[in-house]
Amino acid sequence: MKRAAAAVLAGGLILCLLAGCELGGNKSAPGDAVSVQKVSDLAAMGPVGLADRYAGKVVAGQTADVKRDSNKSVQETYVEVGDMVKEGDPLFTYDMEKMQLDLEKLYLDKEGYENTIAAANNSIAELEKERDKAKEGDKLSYTLEIDSRKAEIREAQYNISMKERDIASMEASMEDAVVYSPIAGRVMTVDETGSSYVDPYSYYGGGDNGGDTSVGFITVTDVTRLRVQGNINEMNAYALTEGMPMRIRSRVDAEQTWTGSLSMIDWENPVKNDNNGMVYISSSGSDEMTQSSKYPFYIELDSTDGLILGQHVYIEPDNGEEEETEPAGPMLPMYFIAYEEDGSAYVWADNGKGKLEKRAVTLGETDEMTGACEIVEGLSEDDYIAMPEEGLEEGRAAEKYDPEAAEEAAMTGEAGGEMMAGAGF
Repeated sequence: MKRAAAAVLAGGLILCLLAGCELGGNKSAPGDAVSVQKVSDLAAMGPVGLADRYAGKVVAGQTADVKRDSNKSVQETYVEVGDMVKEGDPLFTYDMEKMQLDLEKLYLDKEGYENTIAAANNSIAELEKERDKAKEGDKLSYTLEIDSRKAEIREAQYNISMKERDIASMEASMEDAVVYSPIAGRVMTVDETGSSYVDPYSYYGGGDNGGDTSVGFITVTDVTRLRVQGNINEMNAYALTEGMPMRIRSRVDAEQTWTGSLSMIDWENPVKNDNNGMVYISSSGSDEMTQSSKYPFYIELDSTDGLILGQHVYIEPDNGEEEETEPAGPMLPMYFIAYEEDGSAYVWADNGKGKLEKRAVTLGETDEMTGACEIVEGLSEDDYIAMPEEGLEEGRAAEKYDPEAAEEAAMTGEAGGEMMAGAGF
């Protein structure tokens, strides 16, 4: 069903492209350079070149954002940026002397309210005796005075309950004077100002709960374990589910792959950028803008041999297709193939000198499921080709599409620029 949905989505995009619609950019004028993509990049894509391939980056393992209570003073910090810590190592301690003084003040405040209640009760007893001896016309003033003392008692009782709550909270906090690292890893940040952003998945506290006074302080990252991060949005969210097998493919050597599984789609933390995590998609002839949030997802790897931190890779669902017989030539999305009136096939290719040429190709088998066609002759994986569109002509300038810049923008959440087929959302 997912592949069928992918085919429907891609088919709609193809029709949009053929009709002259655009995503995030303007249609080039006849004299402008035409973007061309490398055949090897197109051939490695999933169904009809969309949805099944994502830009990825090798990142460190789990990150713990340790928070401190902004109402407390830190007495000493035991770590610095770059230090390696083990799970359970002390990170910092609160100022116990100040906390002890604050606790003693709370007890004194409570005692003051208790004295207020005792004094009010004594006053009430005296006033009642005097009222009993007073003339009938004077008793009302005594009654009002007694009611005032009773109101003072109720207010003092309420204040005592609040102080008892504060005392219990303070005593509990004093038991946790030392804060320990929840994971093993490297100290990445130590923010003495407490102004750093704190992940809602953090170990100490989390998100805005209305009464949480904790702020970001120390970040510890597990650098001993690598995983791969990609981004997904609502437009292709159906394609991924947690736990599904995934394949990581090297961008340098398409034959080098790693396997793993999708461990998490972080729906709570959209990718942050200048557009507040939103990607805007427009179509020509319309002023309407469609908003689409992007979310990070993570792949836990079966093996990290050969991967390095920060490496850019491709992420694909592992459908067992690697075990199938390899085609004789590149499998090209069918919408890159054009036809002469006599039915012969051709593509618009870079002639190696930065100019377009109409190049005849020989077609082989077609994969109806993926919408890709085998190119038996006329095209190699090192060639660059353009999407067929009205107005193309031989000799027109060809500009090679830069996947490095596009995928870096995809990882950082930057919007804008023309979306090329297979670049991922």
